[in-house]
Amino acid sequence: MYICPMLHISHTDSSKLEKLVCGMICNGNILNQAVEQLFRKLVMKKQHSKINQKSLPNRFILLAVIFLLLFAFIYLFVDKYVCSTEQPAGIIVAWGSDSDGQVSGVPEGDNFVEVAVGSFHSVALRNDGTIVSWGRDGHTDGQVRETPMENDFVSIAAGANFSLALRKNGTIVQWGWDHNIAADHDGIVVGDTPGTGGFVAISAADNHALALRENGTIYAWGWDMSGEVSERPRGSFVAISAGDNHNLALREDGTVVAWGADLSGTISDTPTEREFTKIAAGARHNLALREDGSIAAWGWNLREEVSSTPAEPGFTDISVGYTHSLAINEDGSIIGWGWERLNAGQINDIPEGNGFFAIAAGPFHNLALRKPTEK
Repeated sequence: MYICPMLHISHTDSSKLEKLVCGMICNGNILNQAVEQLFRKLVMKKQHSKINQKSLPNRFILLAVIFLLLFAFIYLFVDKYVCSTEQPAGIIVAWGSDSDGQVSGVPEGDNFVEVAVGSFHSVALRNDGTIVSWGRDGHTDGQVRETPMENDFVSIAAGANFSLALRKNGTIVQWGWDHNIAADHDGIVVGDTPGTGGFVAISAADNHALALRENGTIYAWGWDMSGEVSERPRGSFVAISAGDNHNLALREDGTVVAWGADLSGTISDTPTEREFTKIAAGARHNLALREDGSIAAWGWNLREEVSSTPAEPGFTDISVGYTHSLAINEDGSIIGWGWERLNAGQINDIPEGNGFFAIAAGPFHNLALRKPTEK
């Protein structure tokens, strides 16, 4: 998803008011142009107004009052975003299968801003731009030991046995299993990772990946068995999410587009409303978060992945694993539903308490970020 570079809030997660504030602060021209237009109107209509050249100080006073009222409004109603140049940071909590240390090997620290889950490995991004990986690191995979050491990353994503990271300059780094070489040209290709910049978001699935350009267009690479790469939609989008053999994209108007393998309605049952702010694609089912915080679910329902989705509003984040889903309530608590693959505790072992602000569901284990002051 696209993140405001100054306020670090997602345009797809934000209300219209927050988007407006983000735009005014991140692009001062908007405010400057508005003031300039107002000033021009005052001057052009001086023959119809008491304002004239002799009352020039009054015009400046009027503009000053407008500025004060504007910033007072911002301070009172959106102070939690204004003047904040850092993403929320917290500690990592993990649960589920620990076959390769993906749960017990969680790194310490309270400065993590994003987490991503692969099949048996995990990735986390610190607020200083560095990345840490842990879990399975096969002899030829390198999804842990080949983790880049630079400190200029702003986002991460994890596929089955590979990972992606987005740099500040909009370029993408990929590491891990080159499935194309290991499995007879039918999987992820490290060489196909886009070599140019201009990207603002990334998403990874089992054997393919997506990237969103600054202009809203989508780039895709990797396994293309069901058109998940070649059939990507044209046009401008604000968010992307890669599933196992299909993908989702979110338009600015809140509509969702799906493409790839249509297994149990993952494509054909995509909701048509114009009220979605976040999307999450899974193995065989999908979720979308509405403006009121309610969740839409569609696709495979063999284990009640869809039918057991909570109906009430008030959720702030969603994530889809293989046969289960996670969501964060407004109070910062986590809820899960669906089926626990391998009975690994993906649902039954959900951590209690509040203060969670990010989640990542995987096939066998999950990760969450919690504020350091919460328990």
